[in-house]
Amino acid sequence: MKGAPLFIFAMAVLSAGLRFAMFPPFSIAEAAYFFLIPLLWVDWTGARMRSVFGWGCLAGFLFWIASIFWLRHVTWGGTLGLSLILSAFTGLWLLLFVKVIRRGDQSSPPGLSQWAVPLAGAAAWVILEWIRSWLFWGFPWNPVSVSQWNRPAALAIVPVTGGWGLTFFLIWINIALAQWLRHSSTEWRRRGFLPMGWRVPLPLIVPVGVLLAGACWFFWKAPQVQPSEPVRVGFVQPYATMKWDREAVSQNLRNLWQETQALAPGNPQIILWPESATPVPVIGDVSIRDEVEALARDRGAPILMGNMAVYRREGIYDNAVFLVEPEGGLVADYYIKRELVPFGEFIPFREQLPFLEKVVPIGLDCRRGEEVVLFPFPSAEQTSGPDRIAPLICYEDVFPRLARANVRAGADWLFVATNNVWYGEEAGAYQHAAHSVLRAVETRRPVLRSGNGGWSGWIDEWGNIRKVVTNEEGTIYFKGGETVPVFRDQRFDGVVTPYVANGDWFVAFCGVVLGWAWIRRIWRPAAGRSGQETSSGKGRFS
Repeated sequence: MKGAPLFIFAMAVLSAGLRFAMFPPFSIAEAAYFFLIPLLWVDWTGARMRSVFGWGCLAGFLFWIASIFWLRHVTWGGTLGLSLILSAFTGLWLLLFVKVIRRGDQSSPPGLSQWAVPLAGAAAWVILEWIRSWLFWGFPWNPVSVSQWNRPAALAIVPVTGGWGLTFFLIWINIALAQWLRHSSTEWRRRGFLPMGWRVPLPLIVPVGVLLAGACWFFWKAPQVQPSEPVRVGFVQPYATMKWDREAVSQNLRNLWQETQALAPGNPQIILWPESATPVPVIGDVSIRDEVEALARDRGAPILMGNMAVYRREGIYDNAVFLVEPEGGLVADYYIKRELVPFGEFIPFREQLPFLEKVVPIGLDCRRGEEVVLFPFPSAEQTSGPDRIAPLICYEDVFPRLARANVRAGADWLFVATNNVWYGEEAGAYQHAAHSVLRAVETRRPVLRSGNGGWSGWIDEWGNIRKVVTNEEGTIYFKGGETVPVFRDQRFDGVVTPYVANGDWFVAFCGVVLGWAWIRRIWRPAAGRSGQETSSGKGRFS
């Protein structure tokens, strides 16, 4: 194909742009249904195998560098390096799709190929996203399913399959739609018109039908809410700057105290503070502990806060969540963050590679938490005891397994304490909050979020964003707070969703599908192999 490299480059850029548009700041959720079609043109042009991976990496890199551009406020090198690493997943998927799934299936009957190609391609994407959630300590940021964060009707299957199932169906639609368009364009070129029997193929109708059926179920069930008695929750955003000189510390504390006191007219029943709310640790600095306990007594409401514990003699540092009761003061049991940020909260291989301490001088590594901790949460319904709320710190809410573990332990609510002020006033806080929507629907538990400078608010069990805390200008990035009434849908009291109960079973299903495609690739008849592939590595998109 003459001019193919330039054409493929344009298609890779277009695919990356559409993928970027799916997520905040644009949040064009509908782009998730066709963002891959331009990239699949790599196969249509018969590109050589050695270039397929490169084109996939290019599309992946352009997407990631645009998506996490806000990370540059912390590290330019980390932004570029992480984007390069993540781009390899898109390159691997495209290579796997072209070499194993697409071209390996050309010996199949046309009807079977129409099903096998989109199913195996979608399964491969899910497996690679799952690998990304734990490889190199895990970075499951912006999976395809999160693109639907502002379309709660599209999330109806998530309590059963987790976000993996939604990703699967979206990728399936992309590939099936590409096949249909390719076949239609071929017929048009061959005949000059589309045949009278031209129809939308069943492999495209099925995934669209599944998502439409889920949406219908959502619109039927979601309005039938059985709300619990509302609880008045005070959200506080101190907008503490990340400066550690004495004046900055004093100003940050004044802001925190003033904004908490300003909640008084709303008479909150519980007050939520963000991650590392006070710039000095509540355990390790007696004066801060005394002041926080006095503030809780004065307000007459418990304070659930992200904070730090430092045991200098033992060399232990905890990023944690604490509860301060109005009468009893600081509760002894507290939650320790389970998923730490590499090079931010600990240095990987510190002992084996001591030079890293000079490159990333973070001092003590944080201690990794191992247990779920449940805190009491105000509730008017006392038939089965008080409600319980389980915290997640910072980007722990992008890991589905952590929210799942919280609910299996008995949580009625989820609380995310975070500090996104490091990343400027761009898309980072919105992208982060989008993941909380998936956690709420997967677990059927409301999620309350308290951010240092935003995004603060609450999300119900159906994925509806009930409240975002903003100022008079409508921005989430401000210093202040608000008291908000929140409630649970009592239909989910004690309910454990299939995803919470069974975990990532859908990923295992995708492994079976991909294994089937791989076996077919290896054992397909030699006659089919020789008749469909050429020495140049070209193939036809069925």
